[in-house]
Amino acid sequence: MQSRFSFDGALMFAFRAPHVRSFPWIFSAAFAGVFTAFLLLIMLLASGDAREVISAFEALDQAGFDDDDPRVLISLVLGAFEPLIGWGVFAMLGSWVIWAVFESASQRRYIRDEGFSLGFGGDELRMMGVGFCWAVLQAVFTLLPLFMIFGSIMGIFDLIDSGASEDEIARSIIGPIFGALGVWFLLFLVYIFFATRLAPCFALTIKDREFRFLDAWNVSRGRFWPILGAYVIITIVGGIVVSIAEQILEFGLIGVLTPALGDAETGEDFLRAFMSGGVLVVLAVYFLIRLFLSGLLMHVAGGPAALAARHDPRGGVDDALQADVFN
Repeated sequence: MQSRFSFDGALMFAFRAPHVRSFPWIFSAAFAGVFTAFLLLIMLLASGDAREVISAFEALDQAGFDDDDPRVLISLVLGAFEPLIGWGVFAMLGSWVIWAVFESASQRRYIRDEGFSLGFGGDELRMMGVGFCWAVLQAVFTLLPLFMIFGSIMGIFDLIDSGASEDEIARSIIGPIFGALGVWFLLFLVYIFFATRLAPCFALTIKDREFRFLDAWNVSRGRFWPILGAYVIITIVGGIVVSIAEQILEFGLIGVLTPALGDAETGEDFLRAFMSGGVLVVLAVYFLIRLFLSGLLMHVAGGPAALAARHDPRGGVDDALQADVFN
């Protein structure tokens, strides 16, 4: 076990922590299996509402509406998706719970040296709270540029109504769009700083068995660059591997699904073919492999910040273990 925090220790912590020969693989396989079952369950349960959405789009295609007004088209399209809104909320909440269960298991290995186990109790509830705060942090730094871009797009409609030419429309929106991209880039840099400083919050919550978020700021003090550098290396290398594997999987998926779905002439035919047993088996295999890689990257990428939390300046895990042995 690493006796002190360092860049090398942060980079390699996932491969030096206990249970290295079993935990990452069992964790990733369970992560893939649970999420695949959850996704397939949603697909099966929501198939009836998906049929309503397809029927709504077919009705829109056959109905006469003012397609010269983009706002009307956007309103109709959003309205057609209404039956799936509830399933979207269910998927989001379910994913939140599943993520908390697996993130807690991952951090228990790093902080408590525990083997793989899943459950739902105090650790998971606290992790859900930390995950919610993390989502709010991300939203704060991403919504402003999106609102700016959305406002620019909506301004296009007013220009169209006023009879502006294409050149006038292009000149009027290019500035706001580039401005939004500039704001996004600056906010992205600020987000990286805050995300790195607060990254130990997940492991710290497991360590203290209490909700911890802003407390992670003190844990990462003086460790910003080692945490960020180790995380970037892990995500770049892991991201390249996952991206290559994903492209290979998608190529095979398209090759299998194209013959199965190519004969569908209507939306109803497409949905029936898509929900057939053969297609679902192919999708399940794709999800299992893709999510296995995602789960593995998720666990390994959590190592650098977890090592920082393990060496909490207020009292490290190894210090506490040594004190227990001495006592």
